[in-house]
Amino acid sequence: MAHELEMINGKAQMAYVGELPWHGLGTKVEADITPDQFQKVAGLDWTVEKQDMFTVNGIKVPNKQALVRSSDNKVLDTVGSGWNPVQNSDAFDFFQEYVMAGDMEMHTAGSLKDGQLVWALAKTNESFELFKGDVTENYFLFTNPHQFGKAINIRMTPIRVVCNNTLTLSLSAKSDSMITVNHRKEFDVEEVKEQMGIAREKMEQYKSMAEFLGSK
Repeated sequence: MAHELEMINGKAQMAYVGELPWHGLGTKVEADITPDQFQKVAGLDWTVEKQDMFTVNGIKVPNKQALVRSSDNKVLDTVGSGWNPVQNSDAFDFFQEYVMAGDMEMHTAGSLKDGQLVWALAKTNESFELFKGDVTENYFLFTNPHQFGKAINIRMTPIRVVCNNTLTLSLSAKSDSMITVNHRKEFDVEEVKEQMGIAREKMEQYKSMAEFLGSK
């Protein structure tokens, strides 16, 4: 079972709060850390930009650009000219309002598949009890792929994401409390938050139904 965390100079590009993940990797931080601080500790304080591509003869490749990481000039993927990158900071800025309001706290974040897939996970204060004692935690997951053909995914999940396996499990679960944003348009955080408000209402409906079933 591979964790697929990105390793740079022998260090896993991940930060976490609470229990040590099963793979034993990452940097532990305190629960009161800000999203910006969390991003830096997780090693995600880098940007991506599109750069033109050329043949060995100096001819520009049409309609294709390299997606390059600022920290080491690594090419993460090849994308179309109309592909709009979303920065890691956009993911952490998304949580800023909720963390500062005390509705959430950052919980895990990291880089997978050599930087092609970044996630940030915040724990909400909406944990609830099921089946006469089983406590289910709620998390807000922001998945940001720096990869052509992959969409941004923002969702509520009961799964604590710490690796590629748990991320895959969370993303594969059917959920009404989910929003996807493709890279063909500019990322609008306020628009996403407005849509997420609807998703949170759906999560409350799920919570009420689950508690009702758990009381049976």
